[in-house]
Amino acid sequence: MSGYRLPAGGRVNRAAPLDFTFDGRAHRGFAGDSLASALVASGQMLFGRSFKYHRPRGILGMGTEEPNALVTVDRGGAGPGWGRRTPNLRAPSVPLYQGLTAQSQNRYPSLKFDLGAVNDRLGAFFPAGFYNKTFMWPRSAWEKLYEPAIRRMAGLGASPTERDPDHYDATYAHCEVLVVGGGLAGIDAALAAAADGGRVILIDEQDELGGGALSDQALWGEVADKAMALRRLGNVTVLTRTTAFGYYHQNFVGAVEQLTDHLAPAQASGARERLWRI
Repeated sequence: MSGYRLPAGGRVNRAAPLDFTFDGRAHRGFAGDSLASALVASGQMLFGRSFKYHRPRGILGMGTEEPNALVTVDRGGAGPGWGRRTPNLRAPSVPLYQGLTAQSQNRYPSLKFDLGAVNDRLGAFFPAGFYNKTFMWPRSAWEKLYEPAIRRMAGLGASPTERDPDHYDATYAHCEVLVVGGGLAGIDAALAAAADGGRVILIDEQDELGGGALSDQALWGEVADKAMALRRLGNVTVLTRTTAFGYYHQNFVGAVEQLTDHLAPAQASGARERLWRI
């Protein structure tokens, strides 16, 4: 560990070290770390390159709002032609587990030395929309040469080409009140709704309830007490690691629950994700 890791505090378990790799380099974090927090603690400040000019980019956010630290996670294959590579994951939202293998994106040959950074020096020749007029002739060259090159230079992670060996679940649920977001306000809203006797579902995309309150140690006790009270109620369903992605007609909400991505592949069993149609 480098000097970036505080000697005490936080919500990591320092008695449970976890080894992982980023761009082929070995690192060590702790249970409770995200990929981003473990890398920052190891002194890794460079996480990505901007799309157009390939300028260096570091961490900006602490969750799904993070725009720069996009990574590809490889959970290993399951035989010839099968693989578990997932691109474009946000490093603050990737839970750390033993043996995690992650790679940076949108750089060549490496994140630290990226040949695409020459675009920054030539920025005056690449104004917004320059490619709409510059590379339109001949048409065959655009389709076979220009477009593939531009996509490689300004793209995200590479799409998987191998077959996915995992399987996925789906289910329906009904409730009178659905609360999206498990911070203190969301927990209080769920407790108040549950007191009326109706069915309540609370979903949060993090590993545990608490939201922003988890960054304030003075609030940990309150969060734990209220979360425990919520889970004891028979008319409340709590879904962590779950993201609501759509609100449709007649109060129909779609959400996806991550079931095994926080576990090492050898420990994972059952469906990888569950689609909730609420």
